[in-house]
Amino acid sequence: MTATLGIRPLDASFGAELTGLRIAGDVPEADFQAFLDALHRHHVLLIRDVPNDPAAQVAFSRRMGPLEHHAAASAVHPTHPEIFCVGNYAADGITANFARGVEQWHADSSFREVPSAASLFYGAICPPEGGETWFLDAVGAYEALPEATRARIAGLKGVHCLYTLSEWNRRHTPGRAPMDEARRRAFPPVAHPLVRSHPVSGLKSLFLCPAVISHIEGMSVEDSAALIEELMEHATQERFIYRHSWRVGDLVVWDNRSTLHTASLFDHEKHQRLMFRTTVAGSARAA
Repeated sequence: MTATLGIRPLDASFGAELTGLRIAGDVPEADFQAFLDALHRHHVLLIRDVPNDPAAQVAFSRRMGPLEHHAAASAVHPTHPEIFCVGNYAADGITANFARGVEQWHADSSFREVPSAASLFYGAICPPEGGETWFLDAVGAYEALPEATRARIAGLKGVHCLYTLSEWNRRHTPGRAPMDEARRRAFPPVAHPLVRSHPVSGLKSLFLCPAVISHIEGMSVEDSAALIEELMEHATQERFIYRHSWRVGDLVVWDNRSTLHTASLFDHEKHQRLMFRTTVAGSARAA
């Protein structure tokens, strides 16, 4: 850390709260590099009391690399299309993407040819209860696997498919429209290893997105599902999980190449929720 930045481990085996970092304006290069180093080391970073400034979030995110534009273009910020809006908020030109049903563990954009590198999630409106984001240490989960299991899954590839995810969402969120043919053509299925190596740290992690993976190459759908379920039962032990309770002004940054995450439900008829997500594109396919 630099003289101006501090770091405090979160209440989990991974993740840290970063203090003294502002994301708006000309962030000093030393501070930015310390931020990146901390992200690669801790996988999830929390920055509290960040002003609601979508332009600053986009500019800071872009400093990490090119930004993805989300596949659900109807749910992006009206003046900053790099921001994907999440929640049940519908005003001020914003119609946030809202799923009333449960979510599955995933890494953002796993269905792309090159999955995303990182995501930055900002709490603009946070319900007083519920709506948590849960994070899973995919590095620690892999390292804790029995040696025989590691050998069994080495070299296996899961086929990630946006249509598979769309159909899963339709089953769990009534009323969602089916995915159109144009999007199916734009995002064809792509195979990624079940175990991938981080391009910076070299650490191996489990790349498991149960609702996105249609099957494992060379295996039946049933056998694929059974293996993924077995691995997820191991990976979702409490020792690998951090649950983040949101406060307005929280910015949470996570490395999609070493973590999985999911959302918890909240009373959407009683409370509002609006989150701003920017997503940093990956630079190379997982190895």
